Amino acid sequence: MNSTKPSPEPNLSPAHERWPRILRYPLQPEAMSTIVVLAVAHGAVQLLPGLIAGVLDLFIWAAFFRYGFEVLRWTANGRDKAPEISLTVSDTIGGYAVLLLILIEAAMALTAAWYSLIAAVIIGLLATLAMPAMMTILALEEGVARALNPIAWLMIAERIGRPYFVLVGFFCAALFVQSVIAVAIASVLPALLVTPIVYCVVNYLMIANFHMIGTAIYADRDTLGYTGHLELSDEVPYTDPARVILDAARGRAAGGDARGAATLLREEIAAHPDLLALHDEYRHWLQQGEETGELVAHGKMYIPVLLAQSRQHRAMDVARECLALNPAFAVDDPGAVTQLAHAAAEAGQTQTALGLLVGFHKRFRNDPDIGRNYLLAAKLWAERMNKEMQARALLQQIKLTLPDDPVIPQVDAYLAFLDKLAATPAKAAAGPPAP
Repeated sequence: MNSTKPSPEPNLSPAHERWPRILRYPLQPEAMSTIVVLAVAHGAVQLLPGLIAGVLDLFIWAAFFRYGFEVLRWTANGRDKAPEISLTVSDTIGGYAVLLLILIEAAMALTAAWYSLIAAVIIGLLATLAMPAMMTILALEEGVARALNPIAWLMIAERIGRPYFVLVGFFCAALFVQSVIAVAIASVLPALLVTPIVYCVVNYLMIANFHMIGTAIYADRDTLGYTGHLELSDEVPYTDPARVILDAARGRAAGGDARGAATLLREEIAAHPDLLALHDEYRHWLQQGEETGELVAHGKMYIPVLLAQSRQHRAMDVARECLALNPAFAVDDPGAVTQLAHAAAEAGQTQTALGLLVGFHKRFRNDPDIGRNYLLAAKLWAERMNKEMQARALLQQIKLTLPDDPVIPQVDAYLAFLDKLAATPAKAAAGPPAP
């Protein structure tokens, strides 16, 4: 599985120092072949009847976005070589990207019809500003819900800083350049040639854009909490005690026995629970076999191991994966729940934080962090989910059931903040009190 992986380039320089290489990136044979083939496909479907052409064109766009996200992910993992095919990106992510674009176009069309053209232009400008953040979320998390969350956009823009606006500027410049070229060649070439040439330009600039976003993620990976993708991570060295076990498991899988590979790894994990490479390899083969129940069960025992080795970001990833597979997923250690939920909230992973906290008071009665955790849940509901009534009810419940908890002064302060916010809707609030 990993023997053919290219080595990462740990000194990948920031985007502003790499403009020539960024613009040359799509010229690599691996990328250019994809650009040309999909551009020709766009031109070919235009020869078909209207509805059929439209549907097939969406599939072509989905295939292109899947490759584009692979480019983004490779770059975010420190690789400057273009991938030949999509290896780590799921089949659904291309569809998510197409759906996102359809939603944006629909929002602009409806806004223009119901309000005004100026309002629709404003929607388009906001979408342009948010596009790098949406692409980042889709590539790294493969979830469309958070990609539509404006708070998530702001958090990513804040963490990347000024380079984020360079990404926006490049995206706008790419739109302008491709539009000018389309108008220029439409007047001198037959329509049969215009479409594939225009799409070659569009695809070229978008691949460069995906590569540039990946560069920004790589440069700010610590701030963004991105620890890299498992299948693009460095190979386990031969001196590592896990290497012999990994080779044995991969040997079984190569012989067509993926279930046997997972069984071997499960047995070795029981004997060597601290070898993280075994856990990650085990999860890989479980995912290949779509063993949902095993993935969730493993997540429960893997998360405390990760936290014990200060791998908090990876633990959050595992928790998010398990909650997506089974919303009833719960971590058995109250300390781990508290640590992960607060870290997830800080990282902008609202659904993960709330999912971890569900039923905390029932599973861990008399735990000293009940009040603190539910105050966090109330803040997330009010500030990120627009559920102020539920937040108020939870805050009042904290006061009723935990009257002597040290968190009560913070609960009162936050209730006062919500009251002030509700009483002055036309004025900008000063911000919630510090937790």
